[in-house]
Amino acid sequence: MNLMVFVITGFVLFFLFRLLFRITKALTYKPAIKKGSMALLPLLELVLWVGYAFWGVYIFFGDHLYYDLIIGVMVVLLLVVIAWFVFRDFLAGVLLKAEKALEPGQMIRTPVVEGRIKRLGSRSLELVNQSGEVVRLPYAKLSSEVFILPPESEESLPHRVEVPLPGDHSPEEIQKEILKSLHAMPWIIAPAPEVKIIKGTGGRHLVQTTFHTHIGSQAAIVEERIRRVVKDHGSR
Repeated sequence: MNLMVFVITGFVLFFLFRLLFRITKALTYKPAIKKGSMALLPLLELVLWVGYAFWGVYIFFGDHLYYDLIIGVMVVLLLVVIAWFVFRDFLAGVLLKAEKALEPGQMIRTPVVEGRIKRLGSRSLELVNQSGEVVRLPYAKLSSEVFILPPESEESLPHRVEVPLPGDHSPEEIQKEILKSLHAMPWIIAPAPEVKIIKGTGGRHLVQTTFHTHIGSQAAIVEERIRRVVKDHGSR
């Protein structure tokens, strides 16, 4: 009887969380609740499965002479597993930083991603790839991968873009919008970008933008964003 109750409870627990995950994914109209639930549900499921395992030991070995010893061994194993998952990335990060002398701004290539280091955290590092996306790599995973540190000669050069301005709009307003957009882009690095209004051939105003990027190929992305800002402003 105890075995049947234990098995049925396990099935109920499994299908309950599958149902909860499906319901949570369907909450498209409430992104805040969806995000919080998706972060909380895996932790809650883990806690309940651990409790389920200890409950099973109690059902089958509660009257056993070595019940306390079995519980003690399970607790030790649980602590070892938790410590491994919590500290493995931290320890791998310490070794990688000491061995490779990693630092923000450095280029790095791995079999799965290539980019420039944005931040060195305690358990992972963040890269900005060629699309401007931020990729987080756990140190434990990175330590088992072959990765290359390209020579520093790959530093990007400054880029300059000139875009014609709509004739019936204030150049100063467009200048401010472009500068605001540039400061929000993850691809832009120091020195700070410059936006100037100049006169081109025929007396038409141009917006001249000078900026630096993490990787040279990202200049095309920034230029496209600048042209979009000008176009959107002109269509108002």
